[in-house]
Amino acid sequence: MKARIDNYTKGRINQILRLADFIEEKYEKDVYYSSPIRDFKETDEALRIRYTGDKSILTYKGPKLDKISKSREEFEAVTSGEIEEILYKLGYTKVLSVRKKRKIYGYKDFLISIDDVENLGEYIEVELKSENLNDIKRIENLFESLFLVGERRSYLELLLLKKK
Repeated sequence: MKARIDNYTKGRINQILRLADFIEEKYEKDVYYSSPIRDFKETDEALRIRYTGDKSILTYKGPKLDKISKSREEFEAVTSGEIEEILYKLGYTKVLSVRKKRKIYGYKDFLISIDDVENLGEYIEVELKSENLNDIKRIENLFESLFLVGERRSYLELLLLKKK
C-alpha cells in the first residue's frame, strides 16, 4: 500500500522509522511503455524498465488483485544491452519516466520505502511479501495507526493526471 506523506503524518512515520532498520538509499528511473496490441490503462497492466545503479530490470505488472491495496502479480527480468531498442522494434512506445529517490527500511516483517518522487512529492510504500491476501489487513492496520490514507494509483497515473 502507498500513501502521500504530508506534514501531519510525517512525524508519526518518523517515529516508526526510528524503530526500523535502514537498508539502503537509491535513485530509480522507471520508464513505462504502452503496448501495440492492448491498452494497459484499460487492462490495468504495466510494463516498465527500472534503472537503478548499474542495473536495469524489465517488469511486467498484472492487474490489481483486490480493491484496497496495490497487490499485483509481477514478473521481473534483469536486462542488459539494448532492451529499449528491442521494445521499440516490437512496437512498444515510451509513455513517461518516473524518477525518485528511495530510502528502504525493514520494520518487523514489513518493507517500508520512503519515496521522494520528482514532480509529485513524498510517499510511503509498505510491502509485505505474502501469497495470503488476508495479510493486507496488517498493512491497513499500520496505515490506520499512522493516519495514512491509501493511494492505489501508481506514480505513473499520478504524473499523467498532473500533466493534464
